[in-house]
Amino acid sequence: MPLASLKAFIRASKDRRIRRLPSRIFLETVAIPALAKAGRQRMLFVGTRSYNRPAYERCKTEGIAAWSIDMDAAAAAYGAPDGHLIGNVCDIEALAGGQRFDVIIFNGVLGWGLNNAPEALLAVKAMKNVVAPGGLLFVGWNPGLTDGAEIAIMRPHLVHTSVGAVPEDIEFPPRGAAQRYPHRYELFTFA
Repeated sequence: MPLASLKAFIRASKDRRIRRLPSRIFLETVAIPALAKAGRQRMLFVGTRSYNRPAYERCKTEGIAAWSIDMDAAAAAYGAPDGHLIGNVCDIEALAGGQRFDVIIFNGVLGWGLNNAPEALLAVKAMKNVVAPGGLLFVGWNPGLTDGAEIAIMRPHLVHTSVGAVPEDIEFPPRGAAQRYPHRYELFTFA
């Protein structure tokens, strides 16, 4: 098997394992329907890979327009159906061209591309500029993967909230190679 084919096979296998994680299932079967029931209609996913497709499909089923942004141009192949932006989330205001979102899903970014507190601060300030009034930020991160400085610097700009069946925070334990650290979701409004 050629090296490129082997790498693609390994990536696809990893993506399948990620799709089956309890945290991903929660996002797709609990969080997205609760957000839709609360009247959220435009969602931006920060970061995208093939394992996001079920979330995009759930958004469509629930009547939510789903957009995505990723720095990796190759990730556009997995972009959300209503639109995909290529670039850094810190530049989202310029990239979004005046669009506003009811919810931003910021899942698996801290420690996986956005790796320090100053960048996290820039990101939260940028995201605040593209949310509709009362917009939500749904942060998914792995305690232990990072030292927590990224989420700590973001929190003073945010206020915990809950929506329907989605609590202000919930944590899922590690689960093998697909999730070596706990996975925590926190739901916020912007301060």
